[in-house]
Amino acid sequence: MPSTIAISSATAIPSTAALFSFEQLLQAEIPTMRRVAGWIARDADAADDLLQDTMLLALRFRDSYKENVNMRAWLTRIMKNRHISILRRKNLEYRILETEKNDALPVLSMSQAALQTRARDGGVVPDIGFSDTVLHAMNNLRDEYRDVVILCDIDGLSYAEAAASLSCPLGTVMSRLHRGRRELRKHLVSRTALSEAA
Repeated sequence: MPSTIAISSATAIPSTAALFSFEQLLQAEIPTMRRVAGWIARDADAADDLLQDTMLLALRFRDSYKENVNMRAWLTRIMKNRHISILRRKNLEYRILETEKNDALPVLSMSQAALQTRARDGGVVPDIGFSDTVLHAMNNLRDEYRDVVILCDIDGLSYAEAAASLSCPLGTVMSRLHRGRRELRKHLVSRTALSEAA
C-alpha cells in the first residue's frame, strides 16, 4: 500500500529539475514567439498581450507538454488557439453591439487597425526587420499560406514541426509553403515593376 501512494504522489508532483528544465525551454523560445505573435496579431500591443497569454497558458498546462514534442510548435499551437479565441470573443461582442443597435464600431482587420493606430501616432512604424513592401506582400497572403511561410521561412521550423504546430499533414504544409512563396514572389515582382515604372 505505501508504494502505491509513493507512485501516485510522484506522478502528481513533477520534480524540481523537470520544472526547471521546462522553464528553461520556455524562456529560450520567448524571442521567437514574440516575432510569431507580431505576425499573428499585426499590432505591437496586441502581440505583447498574445505573448503573455501564451506564456501563462503554457505554464498553466505544463503537465500536458511531452518531452519529445518541439517546444516552439507546442507554443505556436497555444498562441494560435488563444488568438482565435480572442477573435471569436471580439466577433461576439460586435454582434451583441449590433443587435442592441448601439453605436457599433466598424469591424476592422488587425492589419487595418494597426495601420490606423500608426497613422494617429504620427506615422511611426516599429522596425520589425522587413521593408514595407515585404510586409504588404505578407499581409496580402491568405492566412494558411502566411502561417506556413512564417513558421518555415522566418522561424526556421522544419516541415514536420510546422505540420505539428498547425495540426495538418506534412504534404499540406509543403503545398501551402510552395503556393505562399509563389504568391509572395508574384506580389513582390509586380510591386518592383510598378515602382520602377513610376
